[in-house]
Amino acid sequence: MVASWRPLALAAALNVIVVVGAATAQTVIVTKAPPGATIELALNAATIGSAAADPGGRATFAVNLSAHGVETETAVRISVDVCNNLRRVLLVEPGSQPPLGEGCVRREIVGLYALRRVTTLVVEVAESGPAVWLRQGPVPTEWLAQEPESLGSARTRRSAPTGLVLFGGGSLAQFRDAVDVACGNVSECSGDGFRRAYTAGVAYWFTRFLAAEASYAKPAKVTANGSGDTYGFNSFLDARILTVAGKAGVPIGPVRFFGQAGANYHQATSSTTETIDDVTVTIDDVTQTIAGGTQIFEMKTAGWGWLFGGGVEVWVSRSLAVYAEGRYARVKGLVVGGGEGGIDDRATLVLLGVRVHIGR
Repeated sequence: MVASWRPLALAAALNVIVVVGAATAQTVIVTKAPPGATIELALNAATIGSAAADPGGRATFAVNLSAHGVETETAVRISVDVCNNLRRVLLVEPGSQPPLGEGCVRREIVGLYALRRVTTLVVEVAESGPAVWLRQGPVPTEWLAQEPESLGSARTRRSAPTGLVLFGGGSLAQFRDAVDVACGNVSECSGDGFRRAYTAGVAYWFTRFLAAEASYAKPAKVTANGSGDTYGFNSFLDARILTVAGKAGVPIGPVRFFGQAGANYHQATSSTTETIDDVTVTIDDVTQTIAGGTQIFEMKTAGWGWLFGGGVEVWVSRSLAVYAEGRYARVKGLVVGGGEGGIDDRATLVLLGVRVHIGR
């Protein structure tokens, strides 16, 4: 029985020697690739290694940075291109952005990783989501033997996605001047400029840091009512706001903080219904009643103004996030169809909702 175990013991010892020996220099070990798939290793825009994955889905590359015009020690971002039966691992220094091949999907791994003289990287290239483990020196053999789910805290965190994102939710909107304009100089007048609203939109994240967005917001009507000795009135402002903006994000794992700036286009209807009471007057001992009545004043406006804001989104899964956001916009426009008047107000929106990532 002892003799029968010797070949296995020698094979295990040889495997450890190979792994430790490879870790004495900069080494990249690729795992979880489809068996037989082509594995490429790229440094910035140059391919520096190519191999076929063994039956266990693994390939090992020795990295010589200085041989490729790079400092012996550097910092890189890591991403994985999934292209049918090809997996490409990219080590990219800040400021470089290699092109994406046709039919490929790029998956970035969050973080900046230090490559030193004895760094070993274990990069998982499974299509469900890449991950990386780094050790300055030899890697533990369990990193190569265990399934990624058993590594626990060694797995990299889920990251905020790129690509197409749809979103919607509820919000609160306040028009700074709407109630004051409706009340004018009437002392017995009140209103509520802070109203419920709903919003929906679409964003496209070109990278994890840069996006373009378009959205639509519909606040509830802003109302005001007032009265004097012989009259009373009710007013409302009914607005719709379309926004287009550029966004800059700062991702930290599944959390992304962002700021935005752009423009908004509004359409609004302002209306006041005034009721004048009947008035009785006496002239030369003759009592007369002057009939009152009701009159309606309405104005429609439209126009462009600026917009800025910011917020945070938290991706609770690969496809679903919750977000909170604040916006401040200038709502400015002229009377539709011409005429005197217009609107020049400030709108504050506080938004809460969900985002859905479309695609892989």
